Amino acid sequence: MDIPNHLSHKPIIKLEKYSFIDGEYAGKTDTEGLSIGLAMWSEDESPALSAKVWRHTGDKWSRQSEELPLHRVIDLACLICASKLFAETETIPVDTDNEFNITIANNQKLIDTLKKVLESDKDHKYNLDLSLKRLSDYLKKIGY
Repeated sequence: MDIPNHLSHKPIIKLEKYSFIDGEYAGKTDTEGLSIGLAMWSEDESPALSAKVWRHTGDKWSRQSEELPLHRVIDLACLICASKLFAETETIPVDTDNEFNITIANNQKLIDTLKKVLESDKDHKYNLDLSLKRLSDYLKKIGY
């Protein structure tokens, strides 16, 4: 399904037909695409970019489509990596600039669920590893 260009978010870089590759939700998701584009809050004098998850109800584009500033998407990716590290080693990385201070829930049942999903759910682990490998490859290509 083609991502629309007539709505507030103006897509520039698009990943269409995402529903076919949406990890463990592939083929049974309402997420039809991802994009990087001009944010809905962008102004001509100070353009802003955002990432958008495009969801479709089957009849129309959903109001539940999410739009996030790019740095928040990367911060979420960092949080996923920290969660994976915690599940494997029970340690949380310390941020060198002391601004990204991650804390753990004070609920052992939730912690156990996190570990179970990240360590033993084979489909989830495979799809997460595939996405992390893709991220790693792109980071290397841009010099990180």
